[in-house]
Amino acid sequence: MTTPRHTFNKAYVNPVGKSVPRIDGKGIVTGQTKYAFDVSFPNMLVGKMIRSTIPHGRILSIDTSKAEALPGVRAIITAKDTHNIKFGSNEYFFPHTIDQMAIESEKVRYVGDEIGAIAAVDEETADAALKLIDVKYEELPAVVDVLEAMKPGAPQIHESRNNIAVILPVNFGNADRALKESDYVREDLFYTPAAHMAALEPHVCVGQWETFSNKITLWASSQAPFKCREALAKTLKMDLNDVRVIKMAVGGGFGGKLEMLPMDFAACLLSKKAGGLPVKICCNREEEFLATRRKHGMIYKIKSGVKKDGTLMAITGEVIADGGAYCSYGPTVIAAAIMRIFMLYKIQHFRVTGYRVYTNTPISGAMRGFGGVQAGFAIESHMDMLAEGIGMDPVEFRLKNITTPNMVTINKMVLTTNGLKECIDKAIESCEWKKKHGKQKDICRGIGIGIAADVMGSKMYKSHESAGSIVKVEEDGSVYLFTGAADTGQGSNTALSQIAAQELGVSYSRIRCKSGDTEITPFDTGSFASRVTFISGNATLLAARDAKKQVLNVVAEEFKLNAEDLDIMAEEVINKKDKSIITSFDKALELCYAFNYGRQIIGRGSYNPKTTPIDFRTGEGNVSGSYGFEAQIAEVEVNKETGEVKILKMWDAHDIGKAINPQSAEAQIEGSLAMGIGYTFLENLHFDKKGRPANGNFANYRLPRGFGMPPIECIMVETNDPEGPFGAKGMGEAALLPTSAAIANAIFDAVGIRIKELPITPAKIIKALKEKEVNEKNQQQHLTEAKTL
Repeated sequence: MTTPRHTFNKAYVNPVGKSVPRIDGKGIVTGQTKYAFDVSFPNMLVGKMIRSTIPHGRILSIDTSKAEALPGVRAIITAKDTHNIKFGSNEYFFPHTIDQMAIESEKVRYVGDEIGAIAAVDEETADAALKLIDVKYEELPAVVDVLEAMKPGAPQIHESRNNIAVILPVNFGNADRALKESDYVREDLFYTPAAHMAALEPHVCVGQWETFSNKITLWASSQAPFKCREALAKTLKMDLNDVRVIKMAVGGGFGGKLEMLPMDFAACLLSKKAGGLPVKICCNREEEFLATRRKHGMIYKIKSGVKKDGTLMAITGEVIADGGAYCSYGPTVIAAAIMRIFMLYKIQHFRVTGYRVYTNTPISGAMRGFGGVQAGFAIESHMDMLAEGIGMDPVEFRLKNITTPNMVTINKMVLTTNGLKECIDKAIESCEWKKKHGKQKDICRGIGIGIAADVMGSKMYKSHESAGSIVKVEEDGSVYLFTGAADTGQGSNTALSQIAAQELGVSYSRIRCKSGDTEITPFDTGSFASRVTFISGNATLLAARDAKKQVLNVVAEEFKLNAEDLDIMAEEVINKKDKSIITSFDKALELCYAFNYGRQIIGRGSYNPKTTPIDFRTGEGNVSGSYGFEAQIAEVEVNKETGEVKILKMWDAHDIGKAINPQSAEAQIEGSLAMGIGYTFLENLHFDKKGRPANGNFANYRLPRGFGMPPIECIMVETNDPEGPFGAKGMGEAALLPTSAAIANAIFDAVGIRIKELPITPAKIIKALKEKEVNEKNQQQHLTEAKTL
């Protein structure tokens, strides 16, 4: 009996480099896609976290008796129900920073700290039960300001050490000598605020403890289901194979859904205590701002010296990051903020020290850009100021100092492909830089143009960064791709499916993608650090290659040919020597599954990039298998009377390696730019005296809107990285990094003022213009007085 075959769209053969429809697009636009909030079971309970109401104090007692007596309450947990095991995200290099418990037992360190959880039959009952919990504290002095927290005698947030959780000194060459040899030296201080991911979808999870098997399943909105599984197993003292995490569709992650949160732990433990009933916990919007993760606020002091010809001689400085109550990803964020400059500029003398500091505020963690947004604003604004100081065009200054292809940096980063020069050249050509720069000022308004550059790797700062994929070819010709990678809305399932189809030589329409289920998909570290296309893409390519090899071996055996001479292209098995067609792909599958062969085609692929982890004692290490570069240009109009800034247009030239899906790549750039514009002009998560977000909701936290976006020209620079799948690099974050600096530099070109603190507001513009006017009058007066002497 012949197996029924599906009809596949041959228009989608050779899909790499084409803007094919998203594999999940129909489900998203029709509302059929299932998010964590959509998970529902009979008798499912509603969970709520019991949170600290004070910023700093010792827990004296928690009385849950009244809440337990409330009809409809099914389970309550506190620290006495847990193993008091700490978790965190820097165990590989900074084990002393593993500092947070799933449920705090002795002390709270910020308003919102988790001290217990409740499960009830409905939300109203759960809310009523929360009000019946009686917690007594010994309140301790709190510290909210990061500089105050660093002072001797400041309230100590963690007992084992002072409030400086990590000090990271990075030192190469002889910076002091190089500064003395410089013709021009300047020092600048930059401030960037805390911000929030503000994803439309809040954190949601559903936990169920199977009482008969003693296993747990967590349905979650997660960027890293395998990392979540590892943290759950550790804190619950369970074997990994007894914990299953199923990643649902994610309505925005941006780094905020990278870690396990106490609510994930609580949902599982509440389910156990409720006899195995599933428990759903969903953050409301205020909880989302209060008790998930946020971007580090940073103070970036940078001092540099240059020669008259523009040669960058030395850089020194300090970076202070406000980390909130626990470490999270903080140590590696501060490392990324310091060391990314090595990938951009040829620098031999460098001394910068980073400080990651505890405060009694919500926890700072990984957010899109991972320290690069804050650093990008400081470094690229400072580079423009250096160029100005020696009377050099900022483009020419950068071109003189940027890194080049096949270069090994002073800290041992290997830049095999580097399209930064091409990005700069293409961007300035497209925007007519030479025609516009410094030439568009008038009396009432200024029009200016500014440039900034940046870079992003495709790996985190640890050695184990592998990904696995399985490609299973069914008898009817459909192809299943199993990947542990987490599509968080960026379209990675589509890109991986394109890679699989391209390598297998079949139509993209054949691919069915299953991702992010720790029980059925291979291991993958997760969706972060712009790693999925590069690392998970390579694993997918290798799995498809393995499956193809199995098909070709059968064809070779059947037709008495050499398998090495065969390939699959455009759904046909061909002889590579003379391009003759041997058979169709479908006919080849009939052979594979026929009685005399009986082969099941299951390809496996695993990839771990050839890198060396950073040695934080020396700052040396090659953290990524490839690096994606970009140049970004902003053209702005500044109203001198109101201080308002209008972005006229932005250009982003991006070294993408190879665009797997050009439309998705452009969407990534445009989305990143939108976030960058919001951070530049609007976003500032600030805290009251108790460390609570003063604007922690969508009514008061300002975000950019679609109708306010400027025209954006995306310029793809394809350098075809030899290590990337079909030459591709990661690019999910880089376009966010230079945006603030490009805009700030354009404002200077327009009206001659420097803004060193984000967000850039009309009030700051007006203040700076008035100060500039006073300074110019004083200078003119001094000149007049000098002439009369």
